[in-house]
Amino acid sequence: MVVYTHITVDWMKFLYRSILFVVLTQLFAITNIATANDFIDFSFLVVEASPTNIKKGKFWSFIKENKSIAIELDVTEQGNTVVLKEETQDFFNFLYRINNILEEEQDAVIPIFLHYKGNVNTLDSLINLSAITDKIFHLPLGEAWPTTEYLIQANRRVIFFISGDYIGESRILHKLDNYVLRISGDDVAGTRATHHLGTGLNPELFMIDDLDKLPVRSSQNITNLVPDYINYLLENWTLYGKKPNFLFIGENFNNYDITLDQLNSFSWISGTVKYAGKNLEKIYWKNPVVTVTNGKFSFPIRGGEELILSPFSPGFEMSPRQVVVTGEMEVPESYSIMATPIELSEGLSGSFSFEDDIENSLNPSQIYVGENYSFTQDIERGNVLKLPDKSNINLGSTETYGLRNSSFTVSCFVKFNEILEFGDNAIIGNNRSGYRKGFHLILRSGHPYFGLWANDYISDEVLKPNIWYHLVWRYIIETGEQAIFLNGKNIGSSDGHPPFSGTGDIHVGSALSSSTSLRGYIDDLYFWSRPLGIEEINRLALNEDIKIQANKEKKIRNKEGGNIKWVVGFLVFLLMLLIVYIIVSKIKTKKYPAAIHLPLENSANQVRLFGKFLVVDKDSIDISDLFTPKVKELFLFILTQTVKNINGANVNDVNETLWPGISSKKVANNRAVTLNKLRRILNRLEGVEIVTQNGFLLVKTGASWFCDFFEASKLCKNTGGVSKTELEAFFELVKGGRLLKETEWPWLDEIRGHTGNQVIDNLLKLATIYFKENKLDKIDAVSRRILDYDDMSEEAVYMQVMVLQKTNNMHLAKFNFKSFQSKYKENMGEDYSFNFDGFCSYYSKLLQF
Repeated sequence: MVVYTHITVDWMKFLYRSILFVVLTQLFAITNIATANDFIDFSFLVVEASPTNIKKGKFWSFIKENKSIAIELDVTEQGNTVVLKEETQDFFNFLYRINNILEEEQDAVIPIFLHYKGNVNTLDSLINLSAITDKIFHLPLGEAWPTTEYLIQANRRVIFFISGDYIGESRILHKLDNYVLRISGDDVAGTRATHHLGTGLNPELFMIDDLDKLPVRSSQNITNLVPDYINYLLENWTLYGKKPNFLFIGENFNNYDITLDQLNSFSWISGTVKYAGKNLEKIYWKNPVVTVTNGKFSFPIRGGEELILSPFSPGFEMSPRQVVVTGEMEVPESYSIMATPIELSEGLSGSFSFEDDIENSLNPSQIYVGENYSFTQDIERGNVLKLPDKSNINLGSTETYGLRNSSFTVSCFVKFNEILEFGDNAIIGNNRSGYRKGFHLILRSGHPYFGLWANDYISDEVLKPNIWYHLVWRYIIETGEQAIFLNGKNIGSSDGHPPFSGTGDIHVGSALSSSTSLRGYIDDLYFWSRPLGIEEINRLALNEDIKIQANKEKKIRNKEGGNIKWVVGFLVFLLMLLIVYIIVSKIKTKKYPAAIHLPLENSANQVRLFGKFLVVDKDSIDISDLFTPKVKELFLFILTQTVKNINGANVNDVNETLWPGISSKKVANNRAVTLNKLRRILNRLEGVEIVTQNGFLLVKTGASWFCDFFEASKLCKNTGGVSKTELEAFFELVKGGRLLKETEWPWLDEIRGHTGNQVIDNLLKLATIYFKENKLDKIDAVSRRILDYDDMSEEAVYMQVMVLQKTNNMHLAKFNFKSFQSKYKENMGEDYSFNFDGFCSYYSKLLQF
């Protein structure tokens, strides 16, 4: 094993990181401001430009006077031009009138929905000849919608969507189904919209069609029905995790503006769920009504209600695991939830490799019985289990594998000698009947079939004999999803199925009845008591081994066993003496400070600066809100300067930094008033006070007071080196996040840059220790914290890549590297100089991992 040699960061690297930090901080601030005006956060009433409406001056005035109006229009090709359906009026004249509105109303953004019949090239040509052509915005498929500020400033304020019976492709019109998730207000049955999830498309926009046809109470006054409409919109906003952007109201444009005003009066939370810098494609939310969204989400907050969101995605662990929003909270502008892959062996309940025996690697002592089976050598897969007609093996109780009333996954490789055209090939199943009591994973007339007795799903795929297939059956209890995967690809799924509730034994090679057989071969059969993720299923299809820590008992003869135990005990005793000697020797030659014990977040008498600013007084009360902006700035300036310089903060520096450009008399008064307020607040803590000494202000502390920034700085100043215990303590201190990450002052940038470099240096040292101890999960945790301080850290990216390589996740390793390449080009404006192999080779030598 090669030992890592630490390389001290030189001043050029420090300068680079400092500049990068400032730039990224400013970009982050700009992004946060912009997200308040994201196009996807706006709602529009979509009014039909019917022949009757187009002739009304009131209709055009309504569009001109309202900034949240979109237009629905039927058009058709006629000769070499395009006309309004059921109207002789030329479409060109309609575009002319829209352009006049845009010219007069410079802050208007108008989406236009075209139902078109004809060749789209004719429509494109006509639009490009109109005056509106330079005001059109088109979003390439797969990109995110911009802010309304951008659309207005760039003067790209008309957005076309197209649907209907047309031919050809357009470069200026958005195909509606690619960009918008649609449901209908007159859908009494409540059929859910067809999700684009898993298709690679991310329809950020959400449309409620036929809102005017929503079944509501009978009333002549629509004002009385606003609660009905609002409840419907809020329910669907919650159900789909998207704010309704387009509300189609037909011809009647006078009555629904109050509904839109009420909808916009609600607050909401939004955010993303990401893995390796990318939004996940499919997220489940454990709400009272389980929601399925893309990695980008939005949920309304109803006044007085507590909102609890618990995201999950098969194959990932979420951080945070739960988002709770109450009426008293100050809701952040955007939540960022990070997904981390879990071990493939997590939740594994059965593992059969069929290497010349029937053995569950998780329970080797279990004995299984069957009939007419044998083992054979396959040219592709080596040792496999052969199950001809009328053969099966009893695998034991369904409860052993976590199948009852639970999510589960079953995976295997299978090959059929014969596939019945009118009948079943049994793979896994029981012999019980009754609703939800039967369990049969089979082929039915060649189609992969997922059966829970009258609660089934069948795929359209038809398999062929004498071909090895990888099949996976996955059930998710929260959504009732039954899904079938063939060779890593989802070949069909269906929601709303209640869970399997049967008991008894299950068999391999038999289902439904003892007369149903596999008629072929099976290999690598696995059971999980959880749903696997898409990535995990792909890895299984590629034949990835699952590392199992099996606790196999060693069978030792009684006579020999006593001797061996005595020898082992003696060796252990000698080893313990050696360890004690080494520890004592180290203590004598080198003294380290005692390990730091972090108080709980709500413990008394503490100040935390890593992550969110937190102050807890001597009575365990959070008093962070007592610090007004200027009082907080004065306290933190004195505190950080005291850490930097034992004398504290020079009074002149305090004046120039916090009150620049103000006369000395006013500065002295402002400083005195602010300092007075600060001291009154600090009186609520023990062991900390602000003192004035020789023209300096400094923080004087006692043993009863705790500050994570103080403790971390002490460790960094340890000239005798830092032990593993201290490095782990340091890691715990900085785990909260970047220094004062929600606070922005120009003077803080230098301190943040310096602290960030200290954090990265110490965490690299800790990663080296973990590498020697082969603690890959801890290396991964350290690398993620480094990336929080410097998301362009090649060292941290390499650590993640290295961990994935060592855990046989080569495709994920390459995915992480490609994500870094993209981020590098986005931030640096040039391609990254290494390819994957060059990157791994260079950093493995540089870091000596």
